[in-house]
Amino acid sequence: MTLFALLKGNTTFKDILAWMVFNSTIQILKDIFEKKSINIPSKSTYHRLLINTDNNTLEAIFRSFFFGFTTQKNIAIDGKWLRGSDINGQYTQESHKAILNILDKDVKIVFAHKFLTQDKSSEITALKEVLEDNDIFSDEQQIFSFDALLTQSEILNTINNQGNKYIAKLKNNQLKLKEKAIETIQKFDKPSDSVDDKDNYLNENNKRVSRKVEVFQNQSSNLVMYHEKFDNIESLIQITKTLTDTITGEISVTTQYLMANFKTTATDFHQKILQHWRVETYHYHLDMLTEEDNHIAYKEPFSIAILRSFAINLYQLFLNANKDKKKILPTGKVTMAEIKRNCQYRDDFTASLFEQKIAY
Repeated sequence: MTLFALLKGNTTFKDILAWMVFNSTIQILKDIFEKKSINIPSKSTYHRLLINTDNNTLEAIFRSFFFGFTTQKNIAIDGKWLRGSDINGQYTQESHKAILNILDKDVKIVFAHKFLTQDKSSEITALKEVLEDNDIFSDEQQIFSFDALLTQSEILNTINNQGNKYIAKLKNNQLKLKEKAIETIQKFDKPSDSVDDKDNYLNENNKRVSRKVEVFQNQSSNLVMYHEKFDNIESLIQITKTLTDTITGEISVTTQYLMANFKTTATDFHQKILQHWRVETYHYHLDMLTEEDNHIAYKEPFSIAILRSFAINLYQLFLNANKDKKKILPTGKVTMAEIKRNCQYRDDFTASLFEQKIAY
């Protein structure tokens, strides 16, 4: 019932419970749950049920439901604060909590979570545990991408030793590693391969964006750079990003560095790096469509966080299957916002999202 309410646009405990109370007699819900009648708990009981839910069991159900939809070839991993989880409320004073989202970049859905019960700094430990979880990752040749915080030798070497691949950002949290990468790049007369998307502008905050991707590889051996802590660095990547303000004409240029334990073309690296931002788009949808950042979670925020991911995934799967079709939604073009809008007014449509089939 909570998930059904979330799909229909109810985002707070109060709104979800109110929707349950006012809609408990609707026949379609009785049919879905195979009940002659639906009894709704009190507000305090409902809140207690959510915060005492076994999150690991709920997560297991989540993974089982979505696992079959994934390809697990290109994987983005990123942590997200659960805002409101540090509330000094009626239970106890709680520190901020976060959740590690594991996203299939090809299907654009999160298929697993890892709970961070202390703060976001525990991402590194959490990711190590995730990589050793054979129930999530069992095949070789998966490609992982993540932000610079997770560019740690233990993590990257584990991925490499498992026969998988990584694309890791280099920032100032690994300053010596970044400096060595820049020094290595400067020794090249020219990049091994490059691609410039200047003819394929993207809109980003009303600015025109172009990226030049240059790849540096050793043609005579696999290793392009030796480092005592990191194994098998085969590619260094330099991305020059140019932003042009369409109103003022102001131009700003930034340079980003990455490394990878495999070789491929500049075009392929460009695509895979852009795909990483799909996890940020996923977080944007969580905030815009389920108002996650406005939600006061109190003591145990993880059960409702899993259900929000469940809702966003169902929206996304419908979008994947129908984005190029016309007149599928009576209210307009198939977008995440329009899918949510149709759920608000159509119980039958909301119910149908649970019955989606694997499209490949």
